[in-house]
Amino acid sequence: MNQEIVQVVETGNNGVWVEGIQQSACNSCSARAGCGQHSLSKLGKPVRLWVPTGDHFRVGEQVTIQLPSGSLAISALCLYGLPLIGLIIGAVIGYQGGSEPQSLLAGALGLVGGLLMARKLGQKMQGQWQPSVLKNAPVNTIKQGGLTD
Repeated sequence: MNQEIVQVVETGNNGVWVEGIQQSACNSCSARAGCGQHSLSKLGKPVRLWVPTGDHFRVGEQVTIQLPSGSLAISALCLYGLPLIGLIIGAVIGYQGGSEPQSLLAGALGLVGGLLMARKLGQKMQGQWQPSVLKNAPVNTIKQGGLTD
């Protein structure tokens, strides 16, 4: 199971909206080129995530969320891989029919079919892929200027 410290940015019924906290080491880490956190921080807009929970948290509070092992990779493969495979298979089948317009139409239908399969699989697996709040994070709190004790 992967764990990440995040900050509560908004509360709602039966859950919270959280954003990842950029660690100060991000700028000095040697793995910057291959790090997803570094790449996302360069976009300028933090990624928000809805996490269902029965616990009550305040905005600005840090919590630790737990992501099931492999859930991020498998869900990304499902979301991007199934439509891509549908597109390719559809285009190849359409090309066997002979003309380019048939190949384009069959590829588009394969893409839509892959998207529908990805949606159905995502709905089926949502409970297994859903992150959960593990506990309150230790000591540090976030202020606009950065991390403080």
